[in-house]
Amino acid sequence: LLLAQRHPKSQSTTAPYRGLGGRLTMRLTLGLCACLGFFVDLGQSAKYMIGQQANSGAYEVSFDEDKATLDLSKDCFPGKPCPPVVVMVGRQVGTIEVSNCHEGVMYTFVNKGELDGGVVMQHEGGLYGSKGISQFGVGTCFCYKEG
Repeated sequence: LLLAQRHPKSQSTTAPYRGLGGRLTMRLTLGLCACLGFFVDLGQSAKYMIGQQANSGAYEVSFDEDKATLDLSKDCFPGKPCPPVVVMVGRQVGTIEVSNCHEGVMYTFVNKGELDGGVVMQHEGGLYGSKGISQFGVGTCFCYKEG
């Protein structure tokens, strides 16, 4: 707390503190802007590296008309499970059976296929339902295993 005192060489009691008040106001303003900038950054979406490298956050899995399964534990980079975002490229069609998901992961499937018919994603055997994904569409599935 600053108390205004009369400076010996000043006629006004507030003159020596004008610079301090300006600096304090500037610091508070900059601090507030920095905090608001932090919260704006929190509201933005995640950004992933897309490809077939080991550090890709969105992995491209190639399909043809004959491939109808997706094993999330081994169909991506060898020795690593698939990341939460799987981009399906190629000529996939019909129903794709998904197996070996990792519990607690929200998977996002992007259908970037060449065929405009779309695909149906379902858990192996269809026990837990299915999800249709149009060409260039996006579908999400949460992996939950009982027990």
